[in-house]
Amino acid sequence: MLRRPARPQPPYRDTVFPTGRRTPLPRVAGGIATAVLLSVLAAGCTSDTAPGAHAPARTDLAPGATTTPTAAPDSAQVELPWPAPDAAAAAALQAEVDRGSQPWLLDPSEVAISYAAAAHDWPDAEAYPGPDGTSVDVRNADGERITLTLAQPARKGGDGIWVVTAEHR
Repeated sequence: MLRRPARPQPPYRDTVFPTGRRTPLPRVAGGIATAVLLSVLAAGCTSDTAPGAHAPARTDLAPGATTTPTAAPDSAQVELPWPAPDAAAAAALQAEVDRGSQPWLLDPSEVAISYAAAAHDWPDAEAYPGPDGTSVDVRNADGERITLTLAQPARKGGDGIWVVTAEHR
């Protein structure tokens, strides 16, 4: 009977590490699997749900005219109602949300926080919903406060988007 010669063991098999533990299998495959998993998770975490990511195209511009975004918006640049200035824009945003995009529009507190960031450059704002369900107090770290009135222009209920209709200081 012919016997095959014994294959030499890889240098990493049954290696004793300074901790006293042995590794019976190579760790390369586990490292590769971990790297692939992390890259898939990272890709899944990047979404286009940021405020304004799918803002409707402006229809009030002359043909061929373009708009230039500015670095830091101020309250003069944000028009109410926000983020949908009219019924057509609200319907378009509602359709996006129905397809799974921009879920933050379903939460009046998130809409209020996003408005405060866009209109007042408050990245650290906190929202406190009012008892009526249509108003939200927003405060920043410096103690400044605004009260926002919100409405659901496209659909009422838990699956309807919210827009800011008024701001009170």
